[in-house]
Amino acid sequence: MDLPQWQFGVKPDYLATLVVAGLKTATSSGKCFYTLADEPLPKVGNQHIILDSADQPVVKIELQSVEIIAFAQITEEKAQAEGEGNLADWQSAHLAFFQEQCQAYNLATEIAGDFEVVYEKFSVVQLFPKTYQQWLTFATATLAENQGNDPFLNPKTDANLLLQAVTKRSKSAIFAFAETGLSEAELKQLATLLARRAKGEPMAYILGEKEFWSLPLKVSPATLIPRPDTERLVELALDWANKRSDREEILQILDLGTGTGAIALALARELGEKAQIVAVDREPQAVELAEQNRQALGLNNVKIQQSDWFTQISQKFHLIVSNPPYIDQNDENLTQGDVRFEPRSALVAGQNGLADLQKIIENAPLYLHPNGALMLEHGWQQAPQVQQIFKKNQWVEIETVQDYGGNDRVTKAVWTKSSKTF
Repeated sequence: MDLPQWQFGVKPDYLATLVVAGLKTATSSGKCFYTLADEPLPKVGNQHIILDSADQPVVKIELQSVEIIAFAQITEEKAQAEGEGNLADWQSAHLAFFQEQCQAYNLATEIAGDFEVVYEKFSVVQLFPKTYQQWLTFATATLAENQGNDPFLNPKTDANLLLQAVTKRSKSAIFAFAETGLSEAELKQLATLLARRAKGEPMAYILGEKEFWSLPLKVSPATLIPRPDTERLVELALDWANKRSDREEILQILDLGTGTGAIALALARELGEKAQIVAVDREPQAVELAEQNRQALGLNNVKIQQSDWFTQISQKFHLIVSNPPYIDQNDENLTQGDVRFEPRSALVAGQNGLADLQKIIENAPLYLHPNGALMLEHGWQQAPQVQQIFKKNQWVEIETVQDYGGNDRVTKAVWTKSSKTF
């Protein structure tokens, strides 16, 4: 006997992915639609094959329970079992979907609280096999379904990176062995990662790693994800350090708010024995992660420690660098892309994003040797304000440098006065 085959009415690839990942264990429809389609109501023990958007089988399920429930009686627990969010999300999505179905049947019924819902709980019986290429095609389609809500998704690239991570094979090997079959365990793992990416979670957090300055760095939701623009700060620091190193036996450098350790570790790798670097962060989890990265890279010229900016610092430096929080709490960009998942404490600062920048500029002279320098990354529209804060605090040689995109990104200055001491 042939089993019923169907696909979800909206985002069929994404919802099938949630089923494979075990994140969706229920589905629902309007009772009246079974009557209109002259179909029997589902029963416990029924098996179904869920298809993707290309009508290819993805997973076989078996019904564990079937209930007829009023729309208004769907609970938070039942809504979450459908895998698409909380009860409010469920109500919004299903209200629109059921209304569309009514229109398709030319049914005038309004979806009200007493609208009868057929709620089905199911378990997975079988995953249908996929080759590397078949999974890439499916995963690309899955991410494309959600791209309208998240323009930062790159379906083809992201799908390939996920497949590389799970199979431990390079992109070229995946291409060369495109007909290799995936195991059931690999399919489940891939579905879990794919669902996370489809919801917009950054690839760096999913993979647990991000390259910065050609260094592989562990990342976690406790820290910001290192970005290419910050490499501009590293370049400027290296240029300054290389010019200064012939005048000093060992350069003393401080990295404030180190996060993953990206800036400090990049400088340590390039400067070697010419520099001793202290990298601090307020958050214990960030300190632990930066230390893991330091050990993994074998860099012994860096000391990682906990400190809320300068609170635990008792020495002076030739150079201080920092990529502090500089985004205003009302900035609309906080609702877009990767920053939705990053720690707000590492992104947002008071005074329209300038509070931490000002605090560093005002206090840094206490921790600098004569003619020491301070280099700060900031928002692309903040250069005038940052320069003004430097001027008010009597810094000299103030200069703003653009990032690779042509935006003002780093402002640097030199401290020559000796009035501020410990």
